Amino acid sequence: MKNFRTATATVALAATLFMGFGLTGCQSGSSGEKLPDGVPSEVQPVPGAVVNKASASDTNWSFSVDVDDESAQQDALKKLKDDGFTVRGKNEAEKAKTYSLSKDKINVTIVMTKIGDQHVVIYNIVKI
Repeated sequence: MKNFRTATATVALAATLFMGFGLTGCQSGSSGEKLPDGVPSEVQPVPGAVVNKASASDTNWSFSVDVDDESAQQDALKKLKDDGFTVRGKNEAEKAKTYSLSKDKINVTIVMTKIGDQHVVIYNIVKI
């Protein structure tokens, strides 16, 4: 039962991060665009097509990056850790892996999932 709830919660979080900002009246982008304006320079995403970008305020950003495979998704976590971010929590479910990281006054949540046949890394960044 616990695994089902965990999987459901993780998939729901991924869907919320992936699509939620588009429903808030925020500006969202199309495939291949640059990062949302104002994303802290400390957060360097993995290479790939930036899609679904949004910013709810000048301290909160969300976007996803289409990547080639699971290895590229793992590179997202490694890149943040190599840049000094510390993992504060993680949740792994059947269809998604979610990691919460922080560095100084920046919190980053990444969700590694697959949407259809596309591997995706979803970034949610909050500067406090």
